Amino acid sequence: MGGSDATERMQPPSLRDVARLANVSVMTVSNVINGRTARVGKDVAQRVHEVIEEIGYRPQRRGRSLRLQREFAIGLTIMHPDRRFLDDPYITQVAAGMSNFLATIGYGLMVNGVQDLKDLETATRRVASFDGLAVMVSGQRSERNQAYRILSKLHCPMLIVQDTPPRGMGAVSSVLQDDRGGAFRLARSLIDLGARRILLVVPSQSWPAVERRRDGILDAAAGHAEVDCLSCDEADFDKTIETIVRYLGQDQVPDAIMGANDQIGVAAISAAKRCGLSVPKDIMVTGFNAFWFRNLSSPLLTSVTSPAYEIGQEAGRALIARVEQEGGPGQHLVLSVEIANGGTLRRVNRR
Repeated sequence: MGGSDATERMQPPSLRDVARLANVSVMTVSNVINGRTARVGKDVAQRVHEVIEEIGYRPQRRGRSLRLQREFAIGLTIMHPDRRFLDDPYITQVAAGMSNFLATIGYGLMVNGVQDLKDLETATRRVASFDGLAVMVSGQRSERNQAYRILSKLHCPMLIVQDTPPRGMGAVSSVLQDDRGGAFRLARSLIDLGARRILLVVPSQSWPAVERRRDGILDAAAGHAEVDCLSCDEADFDKTIETIVRYLGQDQVPDAIMGANDQIGVAAISAAKRCGLSVPKDIMVTGFNAFWFRNLSSPLLTSVTSPAYEIGQEAGRALIARVEQEGGPGQHLVLSVEIANGGTLRRVNRR
């Protein structure tokens, strides 16, 4: 008898235990657990929750997965040349937004980093099962398109973050922000202040968002200002400063430096100071993304807001919708951005 009692104590509480103690049906308990509270009364839902807390019931994910033929996991694959890809603040914000949203509906997020197409091919052959896949890919357009086609072989709902699907992939969704429009408005604000020569500093590794920002700046400058483009190793802050210092030392000082992101913008402020230039008196500087560390710059870096966390949330929502719909055309969402004012702009004085 003692052995039987011990076995009973070791068994976790079941859905039927909750239903019995709450004096409701198993279906009612299931509705409450899965958020379908409109189907049950408020008092009944509260009683079910109280019993769940009292006996420590936790849903059995394996049984739920078998019943619904789902893994309750979403993948996030990132193709980035640096193994420390989560050091990138944009990627971190997207991952956080996805993870936090998915957690509210009982899903997990599986993050996987690959460095190139070869790694990606290998990863697709041994990847764990999941219900949907979000992807963030760096590289030239042709390389990115190849990556998307490789990932499409997994035959699961797919969403591209901060890029658009290539032709022939109509079922693939996307979520991105208006990088081109934000960069256009930021560049036009510099031009309106008298900037006629702009230095655009971009990462040496190509990203679709940076391509859109560059295009927006060139659109704004057409017929109004000259734009020089300089690439840098954004992962190395000191090297980025040195790259900008060398440019400023051998060429005419531009009216403004536009960093493709805030890391580069902050480095540009340091480079200008190292060259004896006052920001913004002698040269204007801008960044992009308006992440928290921009507040550490002096003067405060003028930037553009990037809703990276919200993009992660929307990516999670869109993928779950695709999982539940089981088919249909892809959905495409573009989030707006705004200029984040700082202290690095002023009117250019022509002598």
